[in-house]
Amino acid sequence: MLAQVILTPTESKKLIGKAVASMDMVRRAAEEGVVVLHPSSSTWFVVEALTGRVPTTNVWVCGAITPKGACGDMGVHAGERSLNRLSGPGGFPHSWVIRNGELSTGETLEDLMAEMRPDDVYIKGVNAIDPEGNVGIMVGNPVEGGTIGFVVSKMRKTPFHLVFPVGLEKLIPISVGQAAREAKRVGCDYGMGAVVGLFPCAAGESITETDAVKMLSGAEAVPIGAGGLSGAEGAIYLVIKGKSEQVEKAIEFVEQCKGARIPQVRQFNCCDCPNSMCAFPVTGKSWVTM
Repeated sequence: MLAQVILTPTESKKLIGKAVASMDMVRRAAEEGVVVLHPSSSTWFVVEALTGRVPTTNVWVCGAITPKGACGDMGVHAGERSLNRLSGPGGFPHSWVIRNGELSTGETLEDLMAEMRPDDVYIKGVNAIDPEGNVGIMVGNPVEGGTIGFVVSKMRKTPFHLVFPVGLEKLIPISVGQAAREAKRVGCDYGMGAVVGLFPCAAGESITETDAVKMLSGAEAVPIGAGGLSGAEGAIYLVIKGKSEQVEKAIEFVEQCKGARIPQVRQFNCCDCPNSMCAFPVTGKSWVTM
């Protein structure tokens, strides 16, 4: 049986979130150990699939590519626990944590990493995936390679699982290694928002839409096109093939994801933004305030 389906980037994230939540090691860790998730639009749907509800939290994303540039969410910078006041990535307090099926937040990344054991799982969205499946994560914080650098350094001492949900909208045409060499924070003279480096992460397992279809239904998914209009910008067009029961199951999961929504990024006015890592010269640019 053959089918053709279309997923917007948000719908893809929901499908991938279902697949990540279905992984034996993730379910086991959520019930018997610890699952730590860096808040993002990708991990939002993993939490929903694991707990049956969306996260109720002031911080649901830390940084995002928005129409005017690379920007942080206001929730991250609000109150006494602003990122600007933390003592490096280890003090990051916004991770989502699932223990015994229950969601919590507020623990520092340092404390969480000290708790991690071999059967536990850390899940983080990424910003790039290359044709070989290697992933890269943008880092605006120059300290210790950001939160991902901190996590990887801890994982090397006490191994645990790393999982990276990533839609094919983030596929880049060169290797992540080459992209990382080009993404230099130091010496960059102009940036639309935060100037970032790219952290190539060789460890861990990436899960895309094609992986998700296989994991959830047993069918094979093949990308045949991408892009769109009227809200379908960045969409992926997939051919799904396999036995009738496999393809029908895949269609069922895809249809469950249609119309998926996430909260809006709450951006500061660029003229009074407190983010010290932003390098955008906003003066005289009317489109910045659009």
